[in-house]
Amino acid sequence: MKIMLLNGSPKSNNSASEIIINGLCQRLGTTNEYFLLNAMKTNKAEFIEKTNGINAIVIVFPLYVDGIPSHLLRLLYDVKNEIGCTNNQLIIYAIVNNGFYEGTQNSIALEMIQNFCVSANLKWGQGLGVGAGGMSSAAPIGQGPMKNLGLALDKISANIKNSATDDNFFIEPNFPKFLYKISAHFGWRRQAKNNGIKHRDIYSKR
Repeated sequence: MKIMLLNGSPKSNNSASEIIINGLCQRLGTTNEYFLLNAMKTNKAEFIEKTNGINAIVIVFPLYVDGIPSHLLRLLYDVKNEIGCTNNQLIIYAIVNNGFYEGTQNSIALEMIQNFCVSANLKWGQGLGVGAGGMSSAAPIGQGPMKNLGLALDKISANIKNSATDDNFFIEPNFPKFLYKISAHFGWRRQAKNNGIKHRDIYSKR
């Protein structure tokens, strides 16, 4: 089986999407052939060419304003009229991560990818919404606060390897929500301080 892993993060490296892709690759194993593609560095012609002969595309990206990052959206829009003509046996899977605690926040973005499949005449496989994506580097996937992420990647990788379809599903970290909020507020305040913004300025009316 030949699988394309499309990284839709605008970050050049060390993104949550990259970490998730690495965890997925470990679960896909060595019996499957897969290759990585970066949406920021890929044009329409290259994308269409690389879809020849592959069985599945896994799109992994961060949530931007409850939707798809603009560069990834542009790429999907550009290829939608041709990709199905080149290979209409493709199955599309998607993994979306966000900074919110709840994985369900990614549901609209997954629906957007499903709509892309309809317009491109492609088969939808399954979607995974990952909450608190920024915590992906907090521990090895499958351990501690990332235990649920490990189980989720086990599930979706099994479906990918078997060309199976299933319902979308959503996860949160194995970490209390109130502690996650405290950690996020601390991080934001530290960023504000590093940029010369005082705590009272955050709440001041201008």
